[in-house]
Amino acid sequence: MAIEKDGPTDAHRTVLELLALEPPSSGRSEKMRLNPTSITRSTGYKNSSYIVRICRELEEEGLIEREEPGYYEITARGRVYLEGELTLD
Repeated sequence: MAIEKDGPTDAHRTVLELLALEPPSSGRSEKMRLNPTSITRSTGYKNSSYIVRICRELEEEGLIEREEPGYYEITARGRVYLEGELTLD
């Protein structure tokens, strides 16, 4: 299921903004990679199945990608969208 015709919700934007953050310096990755459970906890949403749906919708739009099984990270397209230089049709 793609993002609704009305456009992304606050939850879509919140997930993108979270994944756009710089990860703590651990030397492992230069991108934030989180699973839906961690995203749910970090964003304050109560329902992880809702966040799973949001992640799938963002992935379908090419704004995030599944890097490892169950872990998502923002794409270059997702960053461009957050900067306001891309609209979703």
